[in-house]
Amino acid sequence: MIAAEFFAGMGLMRAALERCGIETVFANDHDRTKAALYAENGGAGELRVCDVRDLRGRDVPGVEIATASFPCVDTSLAGHRAGLNGKRSGAVYEFCRILDEMAAPPSIVILENVPGFLTVNTGRDYQALTDQLERSGYRMTHICVDAAAFVPQSRMRVFLLGFRDFECAPLLPSAPAPRSDLRLADIVDDSLEWWPSKRLNAFLASLSGLQSARVDACKAQEAASCRGAYRRTRRGRAVWEIRRDEIAGTLRTTGGGSGRQALMRAGQGSVAARWMSASEYAALQGADGIKYGSVSPRQAMYAFGDAVCVPAVEWLIKHCVLPAVGHA
Repeated sequence: MIAAEFFAGMGLMRAALERCGIETVFANDHDRTKAALYAENGGAGELRVCDVRDLRGRDVPGVEIATASFPCVDTSLAGHRAGLNGKRSGAVYEFCRILDEMAAPPSIVILENVPGFLTVNTGRDYQALTDQLERSGYRMTHICVDAAAFVPQSRMRVFLLGFRDFECAPLLPSAPAPRSDLRLADIVDDSLEWWPSKRLNAFLASLSGLQSARVDACKAQEAASCRGAYRRTRRGRAVWEIRRDEIAGTLRTTGGGSGRQALMRAGQGSVAARWMSASEYAALQGADGIKYGSVSPRQAMYAFGDAVCVPAVEWLIKHCVLPAVGHA
């Protein structure tokens, strides 16, 4: 099977498709940094770098699958919740337009976004988009999959699946339960330096009573454990919040003050902390073998935070998409 990828980002959807034996023959994104990463990983020949609004159906070759990881800025709980009325998330309608313009529309569409897309504007945007795709001939369904089933990162995403020229949409299985052996400590790069005492003390001093108690409990354990930590602004003051469990929080783009995630390691009476690295972001997205040397580490983390979790998409395709079309 062959695919076209819209809102392609750095190419992690492509990586998942490849793991399923599906070749990407066309890709589009407007972000130059992500395009550099996409090209670095072997996709330069298929990538068209431009605004999706400038594409026409005739620009896209005939494919069986089209994917769209459309922007979540306006659908996320972290954003302003403008929904599909927002300029960025509303670009998904350009994807719909292109499908309608294609001489031979793809048989399958896969759209990905944050779970907030299901409820933004009291669910009207989700209904409007699925109605649009159904008018274009697709039978629509959706499933939510958490990356925590595959990697030590809490990252729930909703996938809208559309099937054309098939009798009905598939009965989707439940997302697999998280594996108990996945821990943040398993992906930590031990070659990196932790913060010096002055910076560590500032980190600890910013903690609330609840957060301090959490650190103390981890510190008292016989075995060291790692937790994800985010910097927040509370009452005009920067503070740190630490996860209760041993997985990372959802990776985000690193543009905002709370976007970049840190690591805390504690146990045997000691505690250490530092920012996560690009290599750890890659591991948390299951992006084995993905290169990111063409951009700065900060740019790479921004791209990873805005991408899909590779094994989660691989599972989705193998268990939900291919069986529905007789390719199990």
